[in-house]
Amino acid sequence: MSEGNDIPKKPTTPPDLPPASIDEAEAPIDKMALEPLGRTINFANVVDALLKTPGRLFFEMQEGETKKVVINLGIIAIGSLALFGLILGLFSGGTQLWAVPLKIAAGGLFAAVITLPSLYVFSCLNGMDMTLRKAATMLLAGSALIGLILTALVPVAWIFSQSTESASFMGLLALAFWMIAICFGGSLVFRSARVSGVNNPIYIVVWAAVFTLVTIQLSTSLRPLIGAAEETFLPAEKRFFLEHWVKSLEVVEKR
Repeated sequence: MSEGNDIPKKPTTPPDLPPASIDEAEAPIDKMALEPLGRTINFANVVDALLKTPGRLFFEMQEGETKKVVINLGIIAIGSLALFGLILGLFSGGTQLWAVPLKIAAGGLFAAVITLPSLYVFSCLNGMDMTLRKAATMLLAGSALIGLILTALVPVAWIFSQSTESASFMGLLALAFWMIAICFGGSLVFRSARVSGVNNPIYIVVWAAVFTLVTIQLSTSLRPLIGAAEETFLPAEKRFFLEHWVKSLEVVEKR
């Protein structure tokens, strides 16, 4: 056959290239993965893990160097609460500079202790393979995260403590910051419970509501946290927190 009768060949499509492999460093990190921390357990690394990979802290508290993690989380929780209390104490100065940090740190610790049994019971009712030790680690990590969130908000609280004389506004601001911190801390407790097998979150939500009410009531029982100190370290009169808020607003209106 002549060359003129040759049938032109269609250009062939090159085969598809295999998908590019995802670099392990770019793969999303499972924050709640129960795996070793992989670093020296010290204050800085515990703070970093609490914010980024809390699951590794839970693993270390259950299977690894429990004592070191617990000590560092305790320092974070108590130290952060005391620092937030110091900023609130700067609003009035004087005795409040040491009284408010002590009250807030002790109150936060007391709230965690008295709500630990309810967290354990509610978790068991939800079908979790829960132990009192595991419940304590969940609560400790949540309390430490609450402290870190409050520490992050300290500069904002300091600005207002030095630029306003309104005790009612400072009280509202402190309450708002506390609720924000509890949302983050409660979220960590919920996520750790879900990793442990929680199917129905309602039990953890109920516990979070109990914890919130306890802390708010303690803020009333340990008053005054904002404003001038009273003659006694603790108030002699018992009050429900809503009653205290109403009376505080009445005092402001009379002024």
